[in-house]
Amino acid sequence: MPNKRLAPRKSVWYKRLPQPWRGFPNAMASRLGAIGAYNTMQYFQNIYRAVRTVAAGLRVTLPYHFARTVVVQYPDVEPTLQPRYRGFHTYQIERCIGCEACAKACPVNAIRVVKSGPRKIDKTRDLAVGGAITQYQIDYNTCMFCGLCTEVCPTECLKMGSIHDNSCYRREELATDFVRLAKQGRRTIEPIWLTKPNLPAWAARVRDFWRNRDADRREWMARADDPEYCAALAKQTAAPKAGNDAARREEGAA
Repeated sequence: MPNKRLAPRKSVWYKRLPQPWRGFPNAMASRLGAIGAYNTMQYFQNIYRAVRTVAAGLRVTLPYHFARTVVVQYPDVEPTLQPRYRGFHTYQIERCIGCEACAKACPVNAIRVVKSGPRKIDKTRDLAVGGAITQYQIDYNTCMFCGLCTEVCPTECLKMGSIHDNSCYRREELATDFVRLAKQGRRTIEPIWLTKPNLPAWAARVRDFWRNRDADRREWMARADDPEYCAALAKQTAAPKAGNDAARREEGAA
């Protein structure tokens, strides 16, 4: 007769649990199996989504890999600029009223305006009179060519130009004083490469266009920083206005 003490005991520990807890091991195993199946499904779904996302991006970019490469032989060939291209600014100093709206709108504080007194537009001559513009500087080290300064300008004297390159030898040269340029009869910058001899035909055309632009306003441009000259222009504007007021008063008395 076998000794019951030496016989191996079966693991029936869960039968010793209270009645509500006896099905817990089986339920837990079932639950873990469901979680494992869900994680496996989620894993393959993530792989599918990743592949679909990459395929959607490559559907747009991959054809460019097989497209014919277009290379512009710059500077021998003129670069194509879009109609609303935002290049280096053009500035009409004789029409600027010094309101500093451009400097206030600049998000990087790249514009500095200094004037000797208030200015206003003489509509008969399309000319700003009053104080003088002693400094109008744009620091192209920080300018991001957003164009906000041109949108808020009330006289539209500041616009985005078509000069696309201002290569120089020192960073200090990128801080451009447009008052100095106005004294030279220029509306915008003239980069070093435009001053070289034997320019391509398109570059010579661009240089001549900006050098000869608004030649009839050169005197106003050159003396816009002279307070006495600007004050004299203001008096010339006020004199006809005073005469017109006197004529109106005489007509009223008659």
